[in-house]
Amino acid sequence: MLKRILLSALLLAMPACANQETPKGPLPDLPGKVLIVGDSISLGLGAMGPDKTCPLTPEYTSERHSYGVQVADALGVDYEMFAWPGIGLVHNYGDNQTNTMSMRLTRAGELERLDATGPVQLVLVNLGTHDFFQNDPTDRFVPAMEDLLALMTMRYPDATIYALTGPMLGGTDNALHGHAVETAVNSVNKDYDADIRYLALNGGDPSIAYGCQWHPSVPAHDHMAEMILDDLRSQNQ
Repeated sequence: MLKRILLSALLLAMPACANQETPKGPLPDLPGKVLIVGDSISLGLGAMGPDKTCPLTPEYTSERHSYGVQVADALGVDYEMFAWPGIGLVHNYGDNQTNTMSMRLTRAGELERLDATGPVQLVLVNLGTHDFFQNDPTDRFVPAMEDLLALMTMRYPDATIYALTGPMLGGTDNALHGHAVETAVNSVNKDYDADIRYLALNGGDPSIAYGCQWHPSVPAHDHMAEMILDDLRSQNQ
């Protein structure tokens, strides 16, 4: 009951955090890679689709147009994609719950892959869409997100780290997700003296924001990339 009362307040006033409008300016010089940790949104699934009804098939998918890759391109650096369709941090989409991101991050092979990425100076984490879709895994999600963000902080101490949400959830699901991610960010920042940024992404103009199966369209990815780049500019004043 208390959680629902608090949620009502969240729905009325979602945290602004890094979402403030920022002045244009130079981007930071980040000679290392961009590491993108996420799900089908980060992979650009459905981005090329003409509408919401098309299937999530290869011809409608474009990793190149995805927000994280656009950010890497704008910075003039390479990227590493650590993302899978349907994956959640603690709860995947559908019935298969054997390969959540938390599980993958306990496996030697996946950790070795992170070690092999080379210098990383920007980390974009966007997980939780599948966790919170018609679901409330907050009690498990928050400590798992704390563990993930702490792992990124320890492995890439010189990197700028973003914990992202959006843009596919709405209403209660979106509010719960955003509150859980921001809670984890605040905890890790305090415990590790870190400066992880929380940024709630949106798809921009709703009339052109959707590709296949409600996934963000190319214009939505353009908008999300610009939100991240604007925040990087604001931190480079």
